Amino acid sequence: MENRLPPDTPGSPAGDEPDQLPASKLVRKLVTILSADVAEYSRLMAEDEEQTLRLFREHSQTFQALVEAHHGRIFNTAGDAILAEFTSPVEAVRCATDIQAALRTRNDQFPLTRQVRFRIGINLGDVMVQNSDLLGDGVNVAARLQGAAAPGGICISGSVYDQIRNKLSLGFESLGEVRFKNIPQPIRTFTVATDEDSQLPPPKTSSRRPGVLAKSTVAALSLFVLAGGYWAYSAYQKSPAGQFRAAPDSSGKAQAVPGPVKKIDAKDTATPAATKDAAPPAAETPPQVRSGSATPSDLSRLMRNEEVSNDKCTDGSGDLEETGRACAERDRLVEVLADRGWCYEKSWQRCAN
Repeated sequence: MENRLPPDTPGSPAGDEPDQLPASKLVRKLVTILSADVAEYSRLMAEDEEQTLRLFREHSQTFQALVEAHHGRIFNTAGDAILAEFTSPVEAVRCATDIQAALRTRNDQFPLTRQVRFRIGINLGDVMVQNSDLLGDGVNVAARLQGAAAPGGICISGSVYDQIRNKLSLGFESLGEVRFKNIPQPIRTFTVATDEDSQLPPPKTSSRRPGVLAKSTVAALSLFVLAGGYWAYSAYQKSPAGQFRAAPDSSGKAQAVPGPVKKIDAKDTATPAATKDAAPPAAETPPQVRSGSATPSDLSRLMRNEEVSNDKCTDGSGDLEETGRACAERDRLVEVLADRGWCYEKSWQRCAN
């Protein structure tokens, strides 16, 4: 039978309580605390107690083996909670990532609703030693960080992050300064990327630089608008509505009024005086008559040809090229007759002085 010392005997459990020990006998140390518990443990036990307990025991064995492999020590357990200490923050975080990776492999054998997944929190802080147990604010912060972690995830404090950020090839995400229950000061909190996070497909990104697609679209639309404008302008030039007819005003001079427009060569716009030595015109073109020398028969022929050309020009039902030639011929004849003092007002007559 084991001999037990009275509570008031030095060395007894009661005598070792921190609140009963003199301040000179308190032992403190700076360590890294790892706190872990099972997410949704109550639901898992309510659904299937035996399976949940069996899985928890198997996971706990894996947990303990990895803690020892990383030079750590489990100093307390309570229900589904596990507390471990490490002398090195680097080893503590390495152990946590190894634990989550190993347990994830075991959990893959079960449906998601039946997986026993741990949440882990890690803090670097000063604690008090009581026999094999550790007490103090450093342990409490680790427990609060564990509560903030996602199932299968890891949360670390800013004090741990400052020690490992240049020593481990892990991804970290800052959660900012988080206020936890019964912790007086906000705690800088970070999550650690695990293998489960790295298995997520990377977001699809465009190989083109931002803005290039928008600029290309604007350029294409600009070209489309310019091409449409050019086509519309060309069609307008060829249509009867976009052309002009020269008619004399009250002074007897020819004025531009709406009618067909056709590019007129220099030979078409030349005055009779300038073209007296030019080659003979085609058969359908009336003879050129110099100013002041036109006979009545020449004037009648010019007026008749102008009327014919005007009818073809304004009809618009024929070929565009043929219509353009008729309009050009009409304009030329109007200029010739105007040069000889003839104006068109319902009919050809002498221009008023």
